[in-house]
Amino acid sequence: MSTQVRVSQRQPLACWECTRRKRKCDKTIPCSRCERLGLNCSREIVHIRRRLGQHGLEIQFLTSIREDLERAQPTEIDSIVRRLTDHIESLKLGSNLNVNASLEKIRLESGHGHLDSDSMALVEGQDSAIVTAVEHLAWGRSNGNCYPHRHCACLYRQHWIAMSPMNSQSFDFAASQMAAVATLPDCADAERLVSFHLTRITWHHNCIHSPTFWRQCQAFWQTGKCDHPQWIALYYAVLSTTLFCVQNSAQFLEEFDLESGIETAQQLFKTMVEVLYTSHFLQNISFYAVQAIVISTEVAHNFGLSQLNATLFSAAIRIAECLGVHKIQDGVSPHLTPEEAWHETVEKEVGRRVWCQMIIQDYFAIPFTDSYAINPAQYSTSLASNAHDHDLVARPDSVPTISTYTRVLATIAKLMPDFVDGLGPLNARKPLAEQYQHVLRMDQKMRDVVQTIPDFLLRHDAQKEALVGWLGIARRSLAITAAEKIIMIHRPFIFRSFLSDAYARTRKTCVFAAVTILREHENIASSGELCLWTHTAFCITAAVILCFEIAMGAATHSKDRHEMFRGLVQTATSRLEGRKHDVLARRGIFLVGAILAEVDGAMTEIEAPGQSIGPCPKTIDFHDIVKRFSADWVFLGAAELATPFVYEGQVYEPHDGSATAAGAHNQSMSADEDFESWFSDVFTTADPVR
Repeated sequence: MSTQVRVSQRQPLACWECTRRKRKCDKTIPCSRCERLGLNCSREIVHIRRRLGQHGLEIQFLTSIREDLERAQPTEIDSIVRRLTDHIESLKLGSNLNVNASLEKIRLESGHGHLDSDSMALVEGQDSAIVTAVEHLAWGRSNGNCYPHRHCACLYRQHWIAMSPMNSQSFDFAASQMAAVATLPDCADAERLVSFHLTRITWHHNCIHSPTFWRQCQAFWQTGKCDHPQWIALYYAVLSTTLFCVQNSAQFLEEFDLESGIETAQQLFKTMVEVLYTSHFLQNISFYAVQAIVISTEVAHNFGLSQLNATLFSAAIRIAECLGVHKIQDGVSPHLTPEEAWHETVEKEVGRRVWCQMIIQDYFAIPFTDSYAINPAQYSTSLASNAHDHDLVARPDSVPTISTYTRVLATIAKLMPDFVDGLGPLNARKPLAEQYQHVLRMDQKMRDVVQTIPDFLLRHDAQKEALVGWLGIARRSLAITAAEKIIMIHRPFIFRSFLSDAYARTRKTCVFAAVTILREHENIASSGELCLWTHTAFCITAAVILCFEIAMGAATHSKDRHEMFRGLVQTATSRLEGRKHDVLARRGIFLVGAILAEVDGAMTEIEAPGQSIGPCPKTIDFHDIVKRFSADWVFLGAAELATPFVYEGQVYEPHDGSATAAGAHNQSMSADEDFESWFSDVFTTADPVR
């Protein structure tokens, strides 16, 4: 007889033996046939479908209590007893057990197929959510606002004890199939890398709670066990990011003195991806996978894996939404012990931090996709708190915390959906004049947001930077990022600005922003500080813009200004050449080289009376630039790292601006509208362009 209990519409009356042998049974126990043959007579025990429907919530609740009791430590019995007591009281009062927030307070009249008037008033405006929640029962999905799923009854409820997500050791890595695909670094090296990450890099992504992750790592180093299979992916993401940063900093690389046998950062990244797929992260969803993918962005682009990062990130967004990370409720659940309340506070705060970083990455990718995946109107998770890890108590914005930098970036990022939507639908863009007016309005909004940034991120504060080790590099990183975001806003008109005086404001703004980026990049390199992936990416952006300025403005530049731009580009490429294992940097070098080679080939020398000889542009052929770049990349043996592509562009020639557009776009600019003077006033980190 099968040990699995069958679900049936009704209880069988015939005995099991007669049913099995397809004989007529008189439906008494024992039946006459079994008595005559000396057989053990009994009826099959089945679960009645009607009863399961009536008592489903009760069964689910009692099952969760049983699982908690099976895993509970003696100190946790009181919490389980309180849950039982609360449930008994709710039954006495005639209340329903809340399984899912979408179904909260919903009551069906007994024997009727409609909601009573009181229930209708409670659920008015929630009809869609109710139907969706019911349908999800069939699909095996959850639609509740119950993250982090500690005390709910949804599909993703954490079935381990309350203490375990902090230090459970419930997954034995060595005994799993992952051990075959993941070679662990030496524990001593790993400990130094993780410690470095928590003190020097975490501020940049802010996707973990450092004390919790440190305790998890210590348990893993000592026992080889961890909370969840996908925690291993998070572990490798942290190691890969840290090793790459250390390998590209002479100062820190000497301090580390890592074992020569340690895997490269690329190998660690590859292992992270293999662990994700080995654990079937798309089906067995976990918040650890979301953390791993979001943190791995810190190195994925440098490894030339931007396409892989984009697809993984899209999956991470959907996983986070399935888990309810986009609608984390404030506060903690009632009737929790102080320890349980702290654990829930930590998990909710980390959820807010990761969601904040996902907003940043999604919205700042808009120029490359002309779209965004996270709808600003369809999430309710609040911004991460400006809090220290040790107590997670919100501080004023004037106090630097581990969340300060990402909170600022998220505030800037939230401008981007309005920016791209204001240009009009992708298949029906607004007229250029309207688009440009929108760009100028968004430029002003960006400046207004920057004015609200805490002062210690805009200007050197010796006292605060002495107390917070990463604050200096964060300040310089923000100067680079803010300048690049101004370029991002003007991006639709950057190339037009080099061809037409109608968009002179864009050209002047972007050229100065590019100069600012390259000078700050040089300051970071000369100081020996960590150079993060955004520094490399934005350095390439700035160099490309100055290449266009060199080409298109050669006839009007003074010799000193021309040489300054050329020198900034050349020194930038020299710094990029020093990057180790950085595919993004190498591709940037080849791209800038291809553009400059095309510019040099398109120039003729002219001599003006009383002036030095200066270059004059003729044409720039983008087909030639792409062919030159591709040939250089293949010739240097990097073809397997490059993504084949074909540019279907045009040949552009400089021409005078349109008179009809110039009047609309080139509005008179007061001193405070000039980007150079404004940026120099706000950020006291770079010299103005001379």
